Order: sequence, then C-alpha cells, then structure tokens
Amino acid sequence: MRRALLLLGVAVVMLTAHSGIAVEQTVEEIVPPGEQRVETLGGANQQAVQEQAVHGVDVTAEQEVAPQEPPSAAAKAAQNVGKVATGITAAAVSLGATAAMLLFL
Repeated sequence: MRRALLLLGVAVVMLTAHSGIAVEQTVEEIVPPGEQRVETLGGANQQAVQEQAVHGVDVTAEQEVAPQEPPSAAAKAAQNVGKVATGITAAAVSLGATAAMLLFL
C-alpha cells in the first residue's frame, strides 16, 4: 500500500515538474488589411435604408411587472422536505466517505 502511494506521489511530482516548462512562442499577424471593411447593404436605394433603420420599442409594454404570488403551503412543505432530504443525503455521503477512509488506514 505504501509503495503504491509512493509511486503515485512520484508520478504526480513528475507530471507537475513538466508543466512549468516554457515552450517557444511566435507572434503572427492575423489581420489582413482589407478584413475590416464596412459595406452598405444593397447600395443606396430605399430598401437598404429601411433594412438598416432602427425602430423604437414600446417602453410601457417592456416594463410591466406582474405581482408575485406567494407559494402555497404544499409548495413550502415540498421545499422543506427537499432541503431535509438533501441534508440527510449529504450527511450520509460524508459519513460513508469518512468510514471508507478509516478502513483504508
């Protein structure tokens, strides 16, 4: 068991030792001179102007807020049961992991 842990530790040290080595890097220009050219849609006719126009949105319809309804008693009870079940499951997993670790010592 100790040999396996020792070999695992050596493997981790060897892997982390190689991660700090710098590799040669080069910088290359990737933006050709004509890539950022802006062109109009469809020329200067009326259709192109309407395609690029910005239209306002009705402000009152976007900002309406509906009243929030409180959860029912059944919904509150279901939430509490879910919280308790999650807590019990977490405790069981934690105790099981602790017992497993103690068995392997």
